[in-house]
Amino acid sequence: MNWKVKDEGKCRKVVEVNVDKDTVKETYGKVFNSFKQNAVVEGFRKGKAPEEMIKSRYMDKIHEEVIKEVVPSAYQNVMKELNLHIVTYPALSDVKYTTPAKDEVEFKVIVEVNPEFDLADYGKVKIDVKKFNGVKEEDVEKEIKRIRQYRGTLKQVEKDKVEEGDFADVSMSAFVDNKADASLTTESHLIQIGAGGFLKELEDGIKGMKLGEEKDISFVFPADYFNKRYAGKSAAFKVKVNAIKVLELPEFNDEFAKNMAGMQTADELKAALKTELEKRAQSDVRQHNTGEVLKKLAEQNKFDVPEGLVEQELDNIVSRYENSMKQQGISMEKMGITKEDFRSRNKKQAEENIRVMYILQKIAEKEKIEVSDADVEAEIRKIAADIKQDPDTMVKQAKAQDNWDSLRAKLTEDKVLDKMFEISGAK
Repeated sequence: MNWKVKDEGKCRKVVEVNVDKDTVKETYGKVFNSFKQNAVVEGFRKGKAPEEMIKSRYMDKIHEEVIKEVVPSAYQNVMKELNLHIVTYPALSDVKYTTPAKDEVEFKVIVEVNPEFDLADYGKVKIDVKKFNGVKEEDVEKEIKRIRQYRGTLKQVEKDKVEEGDFADVSMSAFVDNKADASLTTESHLIQIGAGGFLKELEDGIKGMKLGEEKDISFVFPADYFNKRYAGKSAAFKVKVNAIKVLELPEFNDEFAKNMAGMQTADELKAALKTELEKRAQSDVRQHNTGEVLKKLAEQNKFDVPEGLVEQELDNIVSRYENSMKQQGISMEKMGITKEDFRSRNKKQAEENIRVMYILQKIAEKEKIEVSDADVEAEIRKIAADIKQDPDTMVKQAKAQDNWDSLRAKLTEDKVLDKMFEISGAK
């Protein structure tokens, strides 16, 4: 068997394989005999039909079977000999069975491999460091107000006009670029004035309206409006205030603490909220510093990455975005975004994500950073404790569901980032 490797880009190789005549002939003989023994031909007993008749009737299928047997075996042998670190599923092309002239099988395999690059001096990486400065009392009070609002009750009230903070129940007829728009037209929609949960121009226009009042509100959608379907277009709304409501908040007391979180006192709940805010703040700090470090590393190291991995990462980005939209009750289609456009806009980010993955792997190798099985198991048991699940069961599931290696990779990445925080001054 002969082969040769051609480079098609820095991460893409084409392997041209020629399976030798002896191997093909031997395989052909086995396949042909199998067809001959099992062929049912009218006028002949099973397995007794003349060879020429078998060839005339089944030669195409015989060749297909020879290829099915020869190619996978040859491919595996070639890959083993070449010792290529293939990162995406190989693509087979140009399969030829050159018979009777040569009695050889030829084919090409297109594979993507890990990039080769020289790691830049990451010891020079310095970032704009964000520090954890604790949680202020006012932050805790804001969180208390937020959960009180979450448990609040909307009450309809008799008021002269809609004021800041009120909830206005409105009916709306919408026209975009002078055309009726059914998706923005509604008989009843609840808008909190000043909360920023709806279009600012509409909230500002509704503020001050009286109960039962009708009003025309016109404006132009911002050019960078998140829903591309409306961006930069003129809008005209005919709005009527059906009802005015206010949110009545429960008192923050011991009873609230018991009902909300099963705690005995309001002070206990307040302390728990502060702890949670501290965790969030520390997580935000790490996320910020991580982003800065990765940005600098990506700027330092410019190299091509496998296109197949980029496409897989784009699939992940699209999936995460779609799930996020689904949780909010909307879709990419409703927002006027096509998957093709979204993928195009996020391709550079996907490329950078893959590039950063390779950079972190190389730093881990250079710094001899490793994560043991004991480290992985300890992390799983910690997660189990946090979510109140049986740790032994979670450990077994992680091993059975192939989550073990992915968690090891995540822990390795965390260790590399800790090292980079030391180097960059973020720790």
